[in-house]
Amino acid sequence: MTDWKKVREEFPVCKKYVYLNPAGGSPVSQSAATEGKRFYDEMLEFGDTYWETWLARTEEVRNSLAEFIGAEREEIGFTTNTSHGMNLVAQMLKDKGTVLTMRDEFPSTTFPWINQKTEIKFVEPTNYGYSIDDIKKNLTPDIKILITSYVQYCTGYRQDLEKLGKFCGENHLIFVVNATQALGIFPVDVKKCNIDFLMFTGLKWATAGYGIGGLYVNKKWLAPDNFPFAGWRSVQTPGKMDNLDLDLKNEASVIESGCPHFPNIFALGGALNMFKKIGAENVMNRVLFLNRLIEAKLREIGIEIIVQKEDKHRSGILIAKIQNPKYVVDELFKKNIIVSARGEGMRVSASIFNNEEDVEELIKQLKEILK
Repeated sequence: MTDWKKVREEFPVCKKYVYLNPAGGSPVSQSAATEGKRFYDEMLEFGDTYWETWLARTEEVRNSLAEFIGAEREEIGFTTNTSHGMNLVAQMLKDKGTVLTMRDEFPSTTFPWINQKTEIKFVEPTNYGYSIDDIKKNLTPDIKILITSYVQYCTGYRQDLEKLGKFCGENHLIFVVNATQALGIFPVDVKKCNIDFLMFTGLKWATAGYGIGGLYVNKKWLAPDNFPFAGWRSVQTPGKMDNLDLDLKNEASVIESGCPHFPNIFALGGALNMFKKIGAENVMNRVLFLNRLIEAKLREIGIEIIVQKEDKHRSGILIAKIQNPKYVVDELFKKNIIVSARGEGMRVSASIFNNEEDVEELIKQLKEILK
């Protein structure tokens, strides 16, 4: 049985705040911070003499991330954030056809494609969600790429990636997934889900902080002609430094064109190790338990909720439909309760570092403010 008190100790921020905003930006875990700090301690004491050690450690994290999402090592590249990864994919696929995506996607999903002058069509939500039937109704012959978030940031709707991946296969669609609001909390198997490209940032549920993201590129897309840019570390043998020999690597790490952002990569590695120790099913069940608890407590005080009833579509996010959400969020902040104003009200999100006492404190203070 998981010791959630011990998990909470991974997040010292909980001593100061009732932190119910990982959907906006999560605190880093102690495991992540330790690994990031280790790099700076090493560079402080040893300068750049650890270069080879750091490269080897980077590959360990690559292996960990590949295992975490069911990918192969050569299909994993490190980025700085979701927008970075989506821009790379938009450049790779800009001539492949029209994009179909969801109306309430975060702009990191859409702006890179608009910037490439790719035509985009939108699926409108039904009851704050997107069924495969909704998507199917919007399918036209020109659409060749389907993009979805694993979890929608402003409603918390969680997509069934396995069913949607099967649908994409049957309709010969390139399947692109923004996993930012899910990765770390909800499992994903990129092969089982027939995903072509997946990207995320470490800032949110992955608890790895700013400056790190991941990009999965299915190996069928790994061809040097597909890569939109290159740098000195994009080639097979970077140490050759031959200006006449652009021998690009045939793997996703080709996108890591310059010196690696070591501390951020290592922080992600620390976070992934923490999640692995807790166990994917334990993590998911804990977050769903807290999400249901928050829903129940908010309903008890008469607040209308936007949330998915079915667990297969439920996430760590829900929306409390209240008047003047910005004011309420600011007032809660004064009481050291961190939530955010999004969509149709106040977004509350709970992660593995939260507990029942956090929920009780939120409700107690919210009742006072709403008086």
